Amino acid sequence: MRNTINRKNTGLLLSLLLALGLAACSSPTQIERIQSRGAPVSFQTYAWGSEALSAESGAPAQLVELDSELRQVVGALMLARGYRQVPSADNAQMVVDYQIAIVEEEFAGDPQNESWDAQFDSNAQRGVVELPARTGAPRVTLSVGIGPQNGMPIWGGSATKLMVRPEDKNERQRILNNAVGDLLRDLPPAA
Repeated sequence: MRNTINRKNTGLLLSLLLALGLAACSSPTQIERIQSRGAPVSFQTYAWGSEALSAESGAPAQLVELDSELRQVVGALMLARGYRQVPSADNAQMVVDYQIAIVEEEFAGDPQNESWDAQFDSNAQRGVVELPARTGAPRVTLSVGIGPQNGMPIWGGSATKLMVRPEDKNERQRILNNAVGDLLRDLPPAA
């Protein structure tokens, strides 16, 4: 159910979630949440809707790392709200499905000095002009959906953020925590 996307493969994200537009490096994470029209649902157990990415799956190391971090963040939020994870979707009341994608790499510039961006053309050839050190910052889109197995998600949505410092684990953790918290803010405590 999950498609892995990187800058060479621009396949679809989860079919029901929209990939959001370009996020500027100093702007907040762009969020689009699922607007559920169904009746309130109460549940206590959940299972992951797909397997975690691994190096053996052939996914790039950056995606494997982000996938693992996202799974930890969502799992911690579910536990904090009183939900219990079960090993199989067949035994779960709800399924948590997610996707993390590195859509493309962009010129990140220097958020401390806005005039820096104006000095450089991100399409310039190396050696022609001195490019700043933070070119190639990934724009990451993550999607989270919680709902019945083989049904439409009731909670979740999609978030897009330009990660200016993708190598900084604390920064990634902060971005993932904020995005997941916002996407699942309407998820009620376990029944």
